[in-house]
Amino acid sequence: MKHLMKATLTFLILLDLVLLNTFAQDIPYTKLGEHRWRVHSVSFSPDGKTLASGGMDDTIKLWDVNTKGLRHTFKGHMANVYSVSFSPDGKTLASGHQDSTILLWDVNTRGLRHAFEGSGVIYSLSFSPDGKTLASGDSGGDIRLWDVNTGELRHTREGHWKVYSVSFSPDGKTLASGGADATIKLWDVNTGEFHTFFEGGLWNKVRSVSFSPDGKTLASGSADATIRLWNVNGLRHTLKVSLTGWMNVYSVSFSPDGETLASGSVDNTIRLWDVNTGKLRHTLEGHWGAVYSVSFSPDGKTLASGGMDRAVLLWELSPVAVSPADPVVEMADVMADVDVNEDGSVNILDLEMVDSLLGTIGQSRADVNSDGVVNIADLVLVASAIGPAGAAAPAIHNRLTERITAEKIQRWLTEARLLGETSSDYQRGILMLEQLLAVLTPKTTALLPNYPNPFNPETWIPYQLEKPAEVTVTIYAANGTPVRTLEVGHQPAGIYKSRARAAHWDGKNELSEPVASGLYLYTLTAGEFTATRRMLIRQ
Repeated sequence: MKHLMKATLTFLILLDLVLLNTFAQDIPYTKLGEHRWRVHSVSFSPDGKTLASGGMDDTIKLWDVNTKGLRHTFKGHMANVYSVSFSPDGKTLASGHQDSTILLWDVNTRGLRHAFEGSGVIYSLSFSPDGKTLASGDSGGDIRLWDVNTGELRHTREGHWKVYSVSFSPDGKTLASGGADATIKLWDVNTGEFHTFFEGGLWNKVRSVSFSPDGKTLASGSADATIRLWNVNGLRHTLKVSLTGWMNVYSVSFSPDGETLASGSVDNTIRLWDVNTGKLRHTLEGHWGAVYSVSFSPDGKTLASGGMDRAVLLWELSPVAVSPADPVVEMADVMADVDVNEDGSVNILDLEMVDSLLGTIGQSRADVNSDGVVNIADLVLVASAIGPAGAAAPAIHNRLTERITAEKIQRWLTEARLLGETSSDYQRGILMLEQLLAVLTPKTTALLPNYPNPFNPETWIPYQLEKPAEVTVTIYAANGTPVRTLEVGHQPAGIYKSRARAAHWDGKNELSEPVASGLYLYTLTAGEFTATRRMLIRQ
């Protein structure tokens, strides 16, 4: 036990050093002003001279970046503003509103050019690089592509449960979207069809997605307190690195040179990350509430932010102070005794390894307390050494939600409490397991989009349960005729997204005959909960 306590104490000391080094060289900021309520979006004009901010006070404000003064306030809106975005030529400003409307403003005359009608709260807007198309994502779950010149709707597609973020690739051929169903999708802009589905072990709502300037990397910020960088190459994608945002991440934004990623979180901070190494370069403190939006100026020398505290801030990043060598690298040596899988860090992967060896007798790295057997005490002690960063960041693989489920963690907690251990290390481990259980237990029951969709010949139907329930999935033809019933059975509360846990349909009816191509409906029944979504078969 002594070696573990010593390692944990050293870990906390080193973590304090990291935070002190991170804050050692403050980056100055200027408060441009305030909205009467929360600021949900900020956006620089292409020339960097103007900053637009949209607030929950139904207004859009235009700020002069050089003088730090207010240029203009667009008033008279009927609903709160969730998103603002400048067109590539800087002549048009788009705003998305709570009342389902999208407004296009002439920046020079400050008059209204177009008004589009969405579906639900317009959470996100993004102009294509040529400025001819505007993408919108809304709370109704739809992604829409609009013709900026004519105001005509080009495509409408069901995207996610709720669409929180949309972002065009630099070549304008692909649109990325993230939503409340904890998924990311890449859409073909010409056809409006999605061709790549990111599951990747995401545990919670994807609040923000953003392409790097070269289009090779997609960043995502999630409510599971993580930031992920994905390698994107045509129809293929791989996870490049997973960073820890410490708390729910609302916004991510690349610097113009693609070397730095900024993230805004619910913990009132902005973090600057080195894209190449994944290291935290700096933490910015200036807001006293959650940071909802961050945006780099075109020259990369300034960062704008807006948040819950109603403030709009400008951060002077030139030159950006680079923090000293990161002591976290040395943690692998310090924490070696509890790094069960010897990958250089103590995280959820170590819990997974201990779980796989429970009951093993004899010498083993998983026998952390050296009592000759791998048991629940070893698992709890490993959990106690998982810091805030380790709790979520390594949980990036789909297999983790297959092997480590809410049901399993609940069983661990039950067994751990029965031991009656009162040491600080042990209690810290129980607290970490409780936090993991909270992450894996959804707050609501929901039916999620099936994948792939369209499909041929099979598909998986994911869902999540806030409490245990008897689960049934029924497939219907477009005319409402039942085609197939999948009796999933009684399921505990948890997330059922992976192929190993989601409901599976092989595209056949009750007689095991392949069904015809076309539109089908699927309904989830879980206790008193029911929900229906659409899917498409292409034979």
